[in-house]
Amino acid sequence: MSVKTKIKEILKQLQKGIYEKEEALGLTLLASLAGESVFLLGPPGVAKSLIARRLKYAYKEGKAFEYLMSHFSTPDEIFGPVSISKLKDQDLYERITEDYLPGATVVFLDEIWKAGPSIQNALLTVLNEKIYRNGQQEVRVSMRALIGASNEPPVKGQGLEALWDRFLVRLPVGGIEDIQNFRSMISGPLNSQEDPVLEVHKIIDDEYNAWSHEIDRILLPDHIFNVLVLIKTAIETYNAQEENVKKQIYISDRRWRKIVRLLRTSAFLNSRKSIDLMDCFLMNHCLWHDPKEIPVISGFVREAIQKFGYIGDFDSLGFREELTELQNEITNATKSIHDTRKTIVKPIDPDYYGIAYDEKHTYYIKQGDFNGLTYQDQSISLYTRLALSSGYLGRNRSAVFKQGAPGFNMVVNGVTSNLETLFKYSHSPRIRKSGDPFSIMIDDKGYNLETLTIGDKRRRLRKPLENLIAAWDKRIARFLDYSTEQKARIEKFKKQDLKHLKTNLFVKPAEAAVIESHIAGAYQEIDKFEVEIREIQHRYHHIQDEEIILQ
Repeated sequence: MSVKTKIKEILKQLQKGIYEKEEALGLTLLASLAGESVFLLGPPGVAKSLIARRLKYAYKEGKAFEYLMSHFSTPDEIFGPVSISKLKDQDLYERITEDYLPGATVVFLDEIWKAGPSIQNALLTVLNEKIYRNGQQEVRVSMRALIGASNEPPVKGQGLEALWDRFLVRLPVGGIEDIQNFRSMISGPLNSQEDPVLEVHKIIDDEYNAWSHEIDRILLPDHIFNVLVLIKTAIETYNAQEENVKKQIYISDRRWRKIVRLLRTSAFLNSRKSIDLMDCFLMNHCLWHDPKEIPVISGFVREAIQKFGYIGDFDSLGFREELTELQNEITNATKSIHDTRKTIVKPIDPDYYGIAYDEKHTYYIKQGDFNGLTYQDQSISLYTRLALSSGYLGRNRSAVFKQGAPGFNMVVNGVTSNLETLFKYSHSPRIRKSGDPFSIMIDDKGYNLETLTIGDKRRRLRKPLENLIAAWDKRIARFLDYSTEQKARIEKFKKQDLKHLKTNLFVKPAEAAVIESHIAGAYQEIDKFEVEIREIQHRYHHIQDEEIILQ
C-alpha cells in the first residue's frame, strides 16, 4: 500500500459521522505528521474537540489529552501532579505525567490563551523541541500534535506572541452550512469515542519515524522557491505601505522554515518526491495572524502561483532579450531617418519679420533692426498694415489701389507708395532681445515672431544583403526551436503531472483551476512569441529600397 493510499484511507475513516470538517481533519493530520501544531478558531460547539479526539485514532495506541484552560489552571492539571513518594523518599520534584500532556499522542487545549505564564513557558519548549523538563530530567514527549482552540486569536500586548507563533497551521472552524448535512448531524448517532480507523491503516511509531526522514529528503524546486520569495516580497511590500503601519504581518524565519517542512510533508504523503504548486496553497493557513488578514494572504498566495508557478521552466525572458537585440540589428541595417527640418524666423519680404502681437494683430520689424538687437533697450520703429479709407485718400476717391506682393507696397493712382512711410508707429517702443531666437521683448513684455519650418523628415529603407538575411534566419530558427521545446515540456507536464493537481489530499480541488489557467496562459505566451518571431522574419525578407517623406 502506498503512503498516499494509506493516508487517504485514514482520512476517509476519520471523517465518518463528522460533517464539513474534511479540511480541518486533513490539515490536523498533515500537521501532526509534519511535527507541527494547529490552532482552531471558532465558537463553542463546532466540533473542535471532536477533531482532536478523532485524530488520535490515526495512530496505533494513540492517547488523547483534553483540557479547558482558565486563568486559574495550574501546571499540575496539564503536566501531571507532583509525585509525593519521590518528593518524600528521594527528595525529587517530579510529576506523574502518564495520563497528562507529556504522555499523550494528541493534545487538545481549549481556550488556550487563558493559560498562565508558567504553563505557557513549559508549552513553548514542548511545542518547539518536543521536550518536557520533569524535575531534573528532560523527557522527550511522544506527542504528535497539539491542537489549541479559542473563539478569538491572542490579544496583542499580553505576551502571547511566542506561543502564537508556535502554531503553524491556523484554521477557522464554523458550524454546518449544508441543510442536508445539518439534518444528518442532528439525527444521527453521536459516536465520538468510537474508533473509526481500521487497525491495518493505523500509523505505527516506526512508520512515523521513517516518514520523518523521508520528508526531509523531499525536493524544493526552484519554481516553488520563487513562489515563496514572491509571497515574502508581497508581505514586505504590504508592511511598507503607510496605511498598514499599525497592522503589520510578521513572519519569522523559523516560521518560513516550518512552512517548507509542511509543504514537504504534503508532497510526501501525496507520494511525490518534490513539492508542487498545489502544496503551496497550504500557506493560506500558515501566514495570517488576524482573521482579517486571511483574504490578503490568500491574494498573495494566489497571485504568486499565477504570476510565477511553472513560468520559471517556460520563461522566454532571456530569448526575448536576444530577440530585441536582433530587432535592433535589423533596424540599424535596413532603416535610417534623415531629418533636415529646422525652424527659422519667417521673412515677410526681404526687409521685414512678423510679430504675433495678439490673435487679431500682427506687427512688423525691419530685419536689419531685428538683427541688430542687443539685451539693452533700444527705440525701434514697428510697422503695421492698415486699410486705406476714402477719407484718407481725400480727392483721390476713384483711385485704384492694390497690395503689393509682400503687403507693404501700394499702388495709388498709378503711384507706388511705401507702406513704411504711411503706416509707421507715431512712437518707437523699447525693444530688446529676450534670449529666445524666436521672440523679443517689447516694453518689457515678450512676443513671438512668426516662424517657418523648412526641410523635411525622411525614412530610408535599404534591402538587406543576402549574407545578413542568412545569419538572421539562423537566429530565428534557434528561437523557434526553443519555443517548440517549451511547448513539448508543457505537454509533458500536462500529461504526467497536471492530473495529480486535483487529487491532493489536503488542498481543495478547486484551487487547481489557478494552476491550469496559468499553464494555458504560458502556452498562449509561447504562441504569441512564435507569431512575433515569424512576423519579424517576414518583414526583413520583404524589405525593398524606398524613401518616404514622413512630414
